[in-house]
Amino acid sequence: MFGLGMPELLIILVIALLVFGVGKLPQIGSSLGGAIREFKKSVESPEKEVPPAPIKEIACSQCRRPLQNDWSVCPHCGTKREA
Repeated sequence: MFGLGMPELLIILVIALLVFGVGKLPQIGSSLGGAIREFKKSVESPEKEVPPAPIKEIACSQCRRPLQNDWSVCPHCGTKREA
């Protein structure tokens, strides 16, 4: 674990205990554990894809069938598309 042995970890723990105090140390450990848990969960879960914006459907004014955006004439009834 990063080349740290038991003596180094004990020295770090004692320094943290002196700096933060006995009352604050459990809260810091809990918040650090929660942050690591959230990070792992976000890395492991698949990203949610944003659904594409719905395409506004255009209908023929005569036969009411859907038209594609690039059509200028309805292929079903021959009516010109309104602007």
